[in-house]
Parts: sequence; structure tokens; C-alpha cells
Amino acid sequence: MAKVDVVCPQCNETHGVRCNGHSASGAQRYICKLCSKTFQLNFSYSGAKPDTHQTIVNMAMNGSGCRDTARVLGISLNTVLRHLKKFPPKQVADNIDAEAEVVICCEADEQGSYVRCKANPRWLFYADDRIRKRALAHVFGPRNASTLQRLLTLLSKFNIAFYMTDAWPVYTVLLSATSHVVSKKYTQRIERYNLNLRTHIKRLTRRTLCFSKSEEMHDKITGWYFTIHHYQ
Repeated sequence: MAKVDVVCPQCNETHGVRCNGHSASGAQRYICKLCSKTFQLNFSYSGAKPDTHQTIVNMAMNGSGCRDTARVLGISLNTVLRHLKKFPPKQVADNIDAEAEVVICCEADEQGSYVRCKANPRWLFYADDRIRKRALAHVFGPRNASTLQRLLTLLSKFNIAFYMTDAWPVYTVLLSATSHVVSKKYTQRIERYNLNLRTHIKRLTRRTLCFSKSEEMHDKITGWYFTIHHYQ
């Protein structure tokens, strides 16, 4: 007779795990007497597995569309969308105190895409810390002064010495001349990161059939990317 110990996913203990009936689909359920957590090991639907959420996010961050993910994992499209909408993306500025961090050189740029059709553009404005090599904040909206002002409001929590931007006139209007440097030479890093975004996120790729059908999904997928690679 063989014996297999069942490990509790919450406390990683085995001696307190007992059988606890069956699920509606007939799978064996267990309960851990130490932490009182109930769980099961076998699932009839792949979307119910504990690691499904992380797999969906990882695929979205590596060039897979929502329908691609649903086909590969054998789950419904609605399950994929529900998991991607689950948590709101964060900002570095959300986790610091006012005037608590000094940024010497901040590169700012905007990247264009669209939702549903090319007549409905969707612009990403974001700023990058040139020294620490991480994004500081991002916003979405039309390419105008109002969207840029929302980004600058988030960046106001940092002590930024110099802003490096391209020659888009709106930057000159909203940024002080004493702390604003206009030069393509000093925006090469953020311009290179624009390519990373278009390579890793399928819906941002140029000359492709893949595009976002809703602003919510467009913003959340891109926001997830910043959260995972920069804000955590």
C-alpha cells in the first residue's frame, strides 16, 4: 500500500491535512486543521486552478493576446478577461511620501496606439528615471496638454532636477525652462523602451491584426506591464 502526503498550500504542513468531502464536480476536498484552510488538488476546469491567474498575466506580458491565452490554456475568453481585470495597476508614486525621493534626470515621452479603430487613438504618457532605469508613472489619454498635466501631477511627488524630452511644444509650455532639456540625445533610453513595450505587448505592435477593443483592457494590460517590471 502506498501513502501520499497532501501538503497544505497555505502553511505547507502535511500532518494536519484531512479529507473534507467532495466538490460539486466530485473532486476530493481537503481541510488543514492547523490553518483551517480548505482546498482541492484536482480541477475539472483549468480556469479554476490556483496558478491560472499568474499564467494568464505572464502570457499577456509576453506577446499573447486574450484569445491566444484562452486557446492555449483551454479556458474561456471571459475567464481570461476576468483575471486581467481583477487588480488595478499601480504607480511608483502611489507608494512614496511627498518629496521623499530625488530624481536627477527624468525622461518623459508619449507613445501612440489605438482602440477599436485608428480613428480612436490612445496615447500613453510616461516618465523614466534615467539613473535607476525604472518607470516612475504613466497615464493614458489624448495627446494634449491635459494628459501631460496629469502625468506631471503624479511626478510632483518626486524631487526631479531635470526633465529630458523631445521637441513637442507642449512640454515647453508646462515645464520650467530652468529644469527642461530638449534633446533627442537624452531621450534615447525611453525611446528604446518604447520598442520593448511594442515587442512584449501584442496590442501595441505596429502593422498587426492585434489591437484593443476596449480602453479598459488596453490600459490595464499596459499598466500590468509597468506594475510587474517597474512598480513592484
